[in-house]
Amino acid sequence: MKKDDDVNHGSAASNRVLSRRSFLRVSVAGAAIASAGGLSACMSRPMAAGKTSKAEAAYQDTPNRGQRCAGCTHFQKPNGCEIVTGEISPNGWCRFYEALPA
Repeated sequence: MKKDDDVNHGSAASNRVLSRRSFLRVSVAGAAIASAGGLSACMSRPMAAGKTSKAEAAYQDTPNRGQRCAGCTHFQKPNGCEIVTGEISPNGWCRFYEALPA
């Protein structure tokens, strides 16, 4: 083997290593983003297997610090909720409260 062959072979090998590194960086970053998205989806709402009981939602018939069901994204007029079972008061509140966009 000539000395030039070793140099060329070495640079081709280093290109493969850099390519693998780039691939791993992108893969790890993509996995982290996908995991974060899945985790945030789980934390913002209860599991969609059905509605949550009033007790589990810590529902109360009165507002909490100005927050009330009628101002929540989950409220369904006239007295329902996407998340909590049963009849809901527009003046009620629960732990799943999410303010309507301004």
